[in-house]
Amino acid sequence: MATGTKEALASALRQMMTVKPIDKVTVKDIVEICGVNRQTFYYHFDDVDDLLEWVFEQDSDRVFPREVVYDRWMEDMMGYFDYLVSNSAFTLNVYNSNSRLYMLRYLKARMESCIRSFAEIASEGKNIDRQDFEFVVEFYANCAIGFISQWMDMGMQLPKEITRERILRVMDQSVENILGRFTNPKYKPLY
Repeated sequence: MATGTKEALASALRQMMTVKPIDKVTVKDIVEICGVNRQTFYYHFDDVDDLLEWVFEQDSDRVFPREVVYDRWMEDMMGYFDYLVSNSAFTLNVYNSNSRLYMLRYLKARMESCIRSFAEIASEGKNIDRQDFEFVVEFYANCAIGFISQWMDMGMQLPKEITRERILRVMDQSVENILGRFTNPKYKPLY
C-alpha cells in the first residue's frame, strides 16, 4: 500500500504543477487532492522537494537507461529527449523553479552513466588513461546538459526531431574519435 500512496501523492504533485509553479505547491495542496492527511504525507516524504526527488527517481528508473547498448546508443540517448518532450509542462515547471539545479544534476548523472557505458565499449582495447577517459565522459555529459538547458531556456521550442537529428549527427562516431585521440601506448587498456 505504501507504493500506492506514494504514487497517489506523486500524481497529486503532477496535477498541482499544471496550475502552480513547483515553488508554490504545498503539502496541503497535495493531501487535499489525495484525500489523505498531512501525517500520511510526512510518513512517506519530508517535504514537497523530497516528493519531487522521488518522482525523478521513479521516472528515471522507468524511462532512462542506466547503460547504453553500443548498437542502440542513439535510441537509448533519445529516450531522454522523448521523456522531456512528453513531460514538457512538468519539466519546464521544475526547470523554472528553485529545483532547477537538482534536476540538471540528476539528469547529468544519469546521462554520464549512459555515456560512460557507451565509452567503455568504444574504448575496448585502447590504451587510455582513466583520467582522460573520465574527462571525455564528463565533456560529453556537460555538452548534453548545456544543450538541454539552452533548449529549456527557450521553452523547448525547437521541434524534437531537429534537436534529435543535430545531437545524433554531432555524437555519431565522435565519442570513439575523441577517445582515439587519448590513446597512449604507455597505458594498459582500460577494459
